[in-house]
Amino acid sequence: MVSGSGQSIMRDAQREWMQSLRARIAHIELVFNNGDDGHPLVAQLAHLESTRTVGVKPGNGYARQRLTAVKRRFAYDREIIQALDGLGGIFPDVASTEPWTELGDVDVVFLDKHGEVLGATVTHEGMVITPDDDERLDRQA
Repeated sequence: MVSGSGQSIMRDAQREWMQSLRARIAHIELVFNNGDDGHPLVAQLAHLESTRTVGVKPGNGYARQRLTAVKRRFAYDREIIQALDGLGGIFPDVASTEPWTELGDVDVVFLDKHGEVLGATVTHEGMVITPDDDERLDRQA
């Protein structure tokens, strides 16, 4: 896990984490918790094919159901990583006093070719979840 709740992640660490997953990423899911209408990321990625779903069920990095969230699933493209970075990253840098980057309240889930989660963010909590975290939580239950 790169960060726990309440901690800030330096922007370089965010880039490093995403780059460490890059070779195994097959799909990226973006979950727009406040909807995707007019979101700058949607405009930047408009030329890439995606599947849009309204409502998110638990699973694949999502702990609870969110009926109004909008999920967009993309085949991996490095332009997505570049767009996330261009909006200031997923989480504000340590030095920032802002609660969000320009990305806003958007969670990101990185999936391998089998649909297994490589890593997921819980943006409003400043948290990154990895498969190791999920396994540890399962053992504690």
